[in-house]
Amino acid sequence: MNDNDAKRDRLLKEAFRYHVELLTYARSLLGSYAAAEDVVQEAMLVVVRKLDQFQEGTSMLAWCRSIVRLEVLRLKQKLHRERSLTERPLDDAVDASFDEFQSETSIDEGASFREALESCLQRVSERGQNVLKARFVDELSYEQISHRIGMTLEAVRKMLFRVKKQVRSCVETSLREAS
Repeated sequence: MNDNDAKRDRLLKEAFRYHVELLTYARSLLGSYAAAEDVVQEAMLVVVRKLDQFQEGTSMLAWCRSIVRLEVLRLKQKLHRERSLTERPLDDAVDASFDEFQSETSIDEGASFREALESCLQRVSERGQNVLKARFVDELSYEQISHRIGMTLEAVRKMLFRVKKQVRSCVETSLREAS
């Protein structure tokens, strides 16, 4: 492997390290996990194709995020979705928030948070995990979840509330203990 290949591999690893952050960013702009996954996948293909245009010494996350934003805009155009006057400032505000909070330190904190979250989610009952998955992965409404799982609408609401509270408390405790 020559120096150019080694450099390319190193830069690609760095770019792919930000997958979760890019997915979160795309989700905040699109409002859909599925659409965010598609956009980030397309963006990573662009990153691979245009890696030689990346300026070393600059932020890989910022560069990848700008590509994700372009892919979000492309998707919105493809869906013939008119961007209202209120939507553009909202997208800009989301972009500014990511600039402010996505430093190398916050990325390390994000990794700690993800580890704590994964550990805490494993402690949730199987039924609780099914309800969480239906709500946040499959993006089902409470009514759809109640039909899928065979619970009343109110039981779904209560279970989601209790499970989210349990996971939040567990993550906060894990992060405090890790500090």
